[in-house]
Amino acid sequence: MPGYQPFDETYEQLIERPSAAYRAAVGPPVNRTPEAFEELLTRLRHFRDDYPNMAFWQMIDYKTLDISHSEGDLEVFGHKLTSVKDFFRQIHPDYVMPFLRWRTAAYNLIFKQEMVINPMEAAYRIPLPLQVLDGQYFWFYMNSTIVQVDAEGRIVTNMQTFYREGKWSERNLRPMEANIQIRNIANNDFDDQLISQLSLQIIDEFTDAELGLLALYAAGKKTEEVLREKGWSRHTLHEYNANLLRKAKTLFVYDFRSARDFAGYCIEKGFIRLKN
Repeated sequence: MPGYQPFDETYEQLIERPSAAYRAAVGPPVNRTPEAFEELLTRLRHFRDDYPNMAFWQMIDYKTLDISHSEGDLEVFGHKLTSVKDFFRQIHPDYVMPFLRWRTAAYNLIFKQEMVINPMEAAYRIPLPLQVLDGQYFWFYMNSTIVQVDAEGRIVTNMQTFYREGKWSERNLRPMEANIQIRNIANNDFDDQLISQLSLQIIDEFTDAELGLLALYAAGKKTEEVLREKGWSRHTLHEYNANLLRKAKTLFVYDFRSARDFAGYCIEKGFIRLKN
């Protein structure tokens, strides 16, 4: 979280205030009858029979940010989660901002006017380290699906299901990435589009000089070539490398071996459109 400020302040700054206008405008659901919604809840209450690998699930009311229904959270965390704020408390602090960036990028893509998909057919998937009952962090794979929308297409209810994976460790990190799966579509380019959406958010995190340096590294320029082209001292180059690695760690929660390694990752994944 930014500067590791108190959690309540961070939550208000990143979630409550930015979402206030949207939440105030959310109307009643129009796409699913109360009977159909209750039928879905009934199936989920028996999730261990139908989905034995699922650890827990929760239904989010977007207007109130309450967790209106859930199962399995008591066993995982030792207490019921009653609000989105409760859920965010379980996320490892380093992952809150990256998670929010990915989520924003995903929903910006899903709700693009020119998209021909039904938002209810799209599942947003991302791994998250959550703190469990014994205080340790474990990886959980979260699947987020829109369940209800209002007459204007705003999200009314969102379902999140979680599957526990291995133990999270600082010695075994992986770059944080998400993807979108569309029901009944096996192959699609939505992941590439999702990365493009994310790149629009993170490009401003880098200066022109930093982007230029990443481009030189991506082009395979050796250190001496970089120093000549930039007209920098080795000390200046070292400072730029350190800044790039610091930003890379904040954005992807991963210790890249070097700024050159980070540049290769950007090129391979397409996260940043580097300048020529």
